[in-house]
Amino acid sequence: MKDFSSLLSAFANLLWPAAVMWLVWRLHEPLAELILSAKSRKFTLKIGGQELSMDEANAQQQKLIADLQSKVAELTKTMGIGSLGANQAIVARTHETPAKVLTSVLWVDDHPKNNSYFVEQLNQLGVRVDPALTTTDGLAMLGNRGYGAVISDMGRTENGHFNGTAGLDLLRAIRVRDPDVPVFFFCSTRAAEKHRSEAMQEKANGITSSPTELYALLNLDQLKPA
Repeated sequence: MKDFSSLLSAFANLLWPAAVMWLVWRLHEPLAELILSAKSRKFTLKIGGQELSMDEANAQQQKLIADLQSKVAELTKTMGIGSLGANQAIVARTHETPAKVLTSVLWVDDHPKNNSYFVEQLNQLGVRVDPALTTTDGLAMLGNRGYGAVISDMGRTENGHFNGTAGLDLLRAIRVRDPDVPVFFFCSTRAAEKHRSEAMQEKANGITSSPTELYALLNLDQLKPA
């Protein structure tokens, strides 16, 4: 009886790998398609009765958001919101940005991945974006080529230490070299509230924590997708 129990136990242990092998064999084609789909980002979503790939859904989503931002930007300008409104602690302009067609941007931020969507949006509008991780790199790049605008975060880790006003340091250095290039701050709400007045005094063109407000400050509603 003992031998029979041991035999059953051994047989049961063999069943598990056999069952797994059968399952893998049975589902190998769907699994292969799923893996291939993941590699090529071809997961699909059913939206509005239509089956869309992730790329197609993302493209449509970006188009809708861009349109919304454009309309909000137009409304913001029409109503005169931006310099002193209900959101004055979050967004502010010191003086009007020259009405030029934006073609290039220098973006100084030690965490550029956080801006990936907005950078992609700028690229689709035909605007080249050059990233810089530090104030030193940003100033060097600004000296080597001209930019239609500069965007900066406020606090950055530079030379192994966090500088909560690195953006203001960059702004002051830029204003010594070029009093006219538009400089915008895109930072956290807390940083925008804390440093708004000083940024205005140092002649920043705008400071905001909102992507939609940044869209308006850059006059992107004037641009068409490339």
